[in-house]
Amino acid sequence: MPWFKVDDTLHSHPKPRKAGLAALGLWTLAGSYCMAYKEDGFVPDWFVSGWPQGRKLADVLVKRGMWEIGEKDGEPGWYFHDWLHYQPSADEIEQDRENARERQRRRRESLRKARAGEGDES
Repeated sequence: MPWFKVDDTLHSHPKPRKAGLAALGLWTLAGSYCMAYKEDGFVPDWFVSGWPQGRKLADVLVKRGMWEIGEKDGEPGWYFHDWLHYQPSADEIEQDRENARERQRRRRESLRKARAGEGDES
């Protein structure tokens, strides 16, 4: 499961300090959404507008340099500034998941062989 990574200096960086708690709350929830749905930092308008004062808070995030106005597949929204510098891409997430599935498949096969006595050469 991917995690939305937050820098441990967020509390003292000028951008979030100037954006304020409400805008930072939207930023954090949007980051969680982006990781859950592998959006590569794109936050759709419907997500933002579904929160009280969402568009106003998004404007604050743009003004403070934390988001950029954009679109994805014709859908309006915002992008996190430097998303791929700090977060894994959707492709990296899928590759990690595939690697984990393959490790688990090999482990289960090894356990099956051990139970069947196939691995015992004593």
